[in-house]
Amino acid sequence: MSRHDDLLARLRQTLDEQGIDSFHILEDLVPIEEQLEYFRYFDKLRRENNTFNRDEEVSILFSPDESIERKKKSLTLLASIPDVGAYRSIETYHSSPLDPDLSHWSSMALVSSRIILSSDLSGQQQVYISSGLGGQDKRLRFFSLFTTHNRENLTDLQKEIVEREFTFQLKKAEVEIEKLEIKENYFTILILFPFDKDVKSILNSAVEECNQYGDFLDTKFLFTNVKILSETEIDGLLKKK
Repeated sequence: MSRHDDLLARLRQTLDEQGIDSFHILEDLVPIEEQLEYFRYFDKLRRENNTFNRDEEVSILFSPDESIERKKKSLTLLASIPDVGAYRSIETYHSSPLDPDLSHWSSMALVSSRIILSSDLSGQQQVYISSGLGGQDKRLRFFSLFTTHNRENLTDLQKEIVEREFTFQLKKAEVEIEKLEIKENYFTILILFPFDKDVKSILNSAVEECNQYGDFLDTKFLFTNVKILSETEIDGLLKKK
């Protein structure tokens, strides 16, 4: 928990020190590996510095006959220029991709194009904050896993307490719960929170409030922005205690 909290604190401090108030968060859930692949390819095309025709690339992008790889190149090229028409083309394609395999790539191209266009129009430095779970507006998305002491099953009353206290504490702090799932001996929460919030203290407060009714929750919990864990992955973690 502390590693992510320290990282967020350092990131907030860096943005404040450099006077950066404009940053972009990928809204879709794109695995970190694919984000890195996109940026490596983007840099490769930029170094090659080949000229291209915007309208031709748009035609290629929407053509049913072009390959996935060629459309990847078109999306990346269009995202590399501060051009409203290029941005709108990427936006239109991403809203309903002709090729489902390119949904993540078009998502990356869209945020990349938005950054370049915003930088050109405002003349201000733009920052991209990478996260496997993405975010929304100026809010980050995180996945949390909480368990009981000794992995004992939650009673019906304890489940009610968990739902009530976490909903109350997070709502009070303007943290949005996208999904709360309570299982037999653990529960998970998918949340969106404003970038300037100290989520560690908020979640700790929720655990402390629940534990006033019998000290049944483990005070250590998982907090990640890399991926949403499956039930199989969670079961594996619980077996390791």
